[in-house]
Amino acid sequence: MIIDSREIPENQVIESDICIIGSGPAGITLARSLAGLSSRVCLLESGGISQDAAVQDLSYGPTLGDPLLPIQATRNRQVGGNSNVWSIKLHRKADRDWEVGVRYVPFDDVDFEPRDWVPHSGWPISRKDLNPYYEQAQKVAHSGPFAYDAESWSNDQVKPVDFDDSSFRSKVFQFGPRRVFHQEYLDDLKAAPNVDIYTYATALELDTKGDDHAIQRVHVGTLTGRRYWVKAKVFVLATGGIETARLMLASNRHRPAGVGNEHDLVGRFFMDHPLIDIGRLFPASAQVFGRAAFYDKREIASDSIHSVMGHIALTKEAMADQQLLNSAIVLFPRPTHRQTQAILSLKAIVEDKALQRRSPRHWPQSAKHLLNVAGGFDYVARSAYLAKKYDQSLLHGFGRGGWAETPHLHDRFKMFEVLLVTEQAPDPNNRVQLSCDRDPLGRPRAEVHWQWGQFNMDAAKRTQDLFAEAAEKAGLGHFVSNFDDGQPRLSGPAGMAHHLGTTRMSASPHQGVVDENCQVHSVSNLYVASSSVFPTGSYANPTLTILALTLRLADHLKTKFS
Repeated sequence: MIIDSREIPENQVIESDICIIGSGPAGITLARSLAGLSSRVCLLESGGISQDAAVQDLSYGPTLGDPLLPIQATRNRQVGGNSNVWSIKLHRKADRDWEVGVRYVPFDDVDFEPRDWVPHSGWPISRKDLNPYYEQAQKVAHSGPFAYDAESWSNDQVKPVDFDDSSFRSKVFQFGPRRVFHQEYLDDLKAAPNVDIYTYATALELDTKGDDHAIQRVHVGTLTGRRYWVKAKVFVLATGGIETARLMLASNRHRPAGVGNEHDLVGRFFMDHPLIDIGRLFPASAQVFGRAAFYDKREIASDSIHSVMGHIALTKEAMADQQLLNSAIVLFPRPTHRQTQAILSLKAIVEDKALQRRSPRHWPQSAKHLLNVAGGFDYVARSAYLAKKYDQSLLHGFGRGGWAETPHLHDRFKMFEVLLVTEQAPDPNNRVQLSCDRDPLGRPRAEVHWQWGQFNMDAAKRTQDLFAEAAEKAGLGHFVSNFDDGQPRLSGPAGMAHHLGTTRMSASPHQGVVDENCQVHSVSNLYVASSSVFPTGSYANPTLTILALTLRLADHLKTKFS
């Protein structure tokens, strides 16, 4: 059942067995896993079924340090959370509309292991512990089979480049539809007799009510001024890497440092995945574009349609030998620089609402874009034709594939843009804190302190050098870096909205916030289902690992309520 919190009587106490705070993919998956139990499950969502600008403003907060994607634009307050805004186009549906979704890839074995060259690395669980739940998560995500090796997705026509040294290997990303979380699974929960979903329900405070070792209730508020309480036996925070830390820190009425923060670790070790334009690969011959088809996003039909895209990953041996962070390289074909600028300017004119208003202060910018379009009109016209005839993207990237199906590849493209998706080393100085500013509900806003750091820059530089050498050996072509003074540069604002690490998992409460079961060390009935528990972040976008950890947590909670 869905209940609008704005209609709940003031100061009412709602009793439940399990209270899940946050209805993104983690919260939805956990509630669905617990549906059908005899225990009552209460799911609190700050937003409604659709987006609400006033509610979304609750996510606003400043970022300090290196430029980072605005945090208010990367935390969606709505049933289904960020799944509502996943935007990768997968394939056409029967009604000719697009199936839209997100990338998936599991963490590697090495991501869970202590690495002596990566400070604060190592999880208290292994990849082996998570494998059964990765397989379940794959089904939850409605993605393909649990196979991310290159061989499973190769054939005689489309196969990976053979890197004959030990530095790189090819793998794949898989993709899954977003609708399963905020549509299909929402319908499942509506029908579950033991699950209630409360919309417009923002958690204000976790209240220990004098018991230092357990949460007794959560204070809930709405923008209409309504306040009530939810009392439960177990509480689970499924609100992402920023909001989870924010709520724990702000719950400081009985614990001045915040709930679970005895060792000043809540909010620390904040990480994201910097996406770095490391350079251009100029093919050795026209045939290289065809050889690189494995790295295009493509649809594979079997019993259903599976979307995959190849990428180039570092080997464990190269990481250890060169002291590198885990990283992946993706290749996107590009025309000449002039033609690329023409397409980018065309996209800006079409998508930028400020330019569309045609106010005098935007005239210089508009004129620059129009000149760029005119300078590359030959490519713009051809791209428009291909978009119409073959449903091709104007500029291929993560959001659109299919470039390898374009006729006369070598005539259209001249080079590859080479992007590095990289892990960020954990750093306790990168953190989420409480701001002096307050939101309309009276809560301190989150304030994010984030810097990329020299260690990460140096690792990216060494990875780029390795790739340049490997690409030439493999006969792909000549690589030209895109660095400033020999250093990689972040194309600001940085990050991929993957908020990690602020309640890290550890065996000891002196090293982290939650244990191997995602339970807060010092609080017997408080758990976290979020990428905030990741001690290290790999290069992988976090959703599949979040789902796997959530399913593992669901099994743990079932033992308590069986």
